[in-house]
Amino acid sequence: MKLVVVALVLTLGYASVPPNFKRCLRNDPDFKKCYLEAAQYGASLLTKRYDQLDIPNLDPFKVTSLVLRTGQGPVNLEHNYTDCSVYGLTTIKFDIFELDLETNTLMADGTIDQMVFKCSYHMTGRILLLAVRGDGNSTITFKRFRAKYKAAFEKYLKNEQTYYRTVNTQMESDVEHVHFDYDNLFNGNRELGDNLNFVLNDNWRTVFADAKADYDEIVRQIMTDVMEKIWGSTSLEEFFD
Repeated sequence: MKLVVVALVLTLGYASVPPNFKRCLRNDPDFKKCYLEAAQYGASLLTKRYDQLDIPNLDPFKVTSLVLRTGQGPVNLEHNYTDCSVYGLTTIKFDIFELDLETNTLMADGTIDQMVFKCSYHMTGRILLLAVRGDGNSTITFKRFRAKYKAAFEKYLKNEQTYYRTVNTQMESDVEHVHFDYDNLFNGNRELGDNLNFVLNDNWRTVFADAKADYDEIVRQIMTDVMEKIWGSTSLEEFFD
């Protein structure tokens, strides 16, 4: 879910788009630089809802439910999360944010210093021979979450204006560190709960690697959803001419 995310909404400043978003013209000799700066500035604006584009507040971003399955080896857990709030998406720092109007492709590369998932959780599974269970609140903290996102578009005409629709997206991530904190494990048994949190954090690389595709999908879906709302409501002529 659902990060980084935010990147796409950032180059606007006209017609149906809020005037505080920065606009970049296609004939600008520094278009690439302008677009990167617009993305960086625009990310910070997404801490409130924009009804014109039907884009919700992205910090926190709300996720209704999420299921993660961790491992088939010694750490084998199923995590069911509900009522999630994702913090930090709008703090992304972009190294690359490039839209190619000739090939109709976008490439973004950015880092979130700290991204936090706060959710209600239900966990079952096994670590070695120990049966694991728990229900309660959870906090998962990602340090320096790096997201690489690519998208391809196709053009279509509507009311004599040109619009983009997304036809393909890719997402890849990396992270410097992940910290897990689950309360009320083992029906509130503090000793067993503390031990399990220790094991998860001591093996965070393995736990994250097993669920990495799910986290990537969350961020990919968020970014793609934001793009679809923007490109579907504002023409390329309004964007760049």
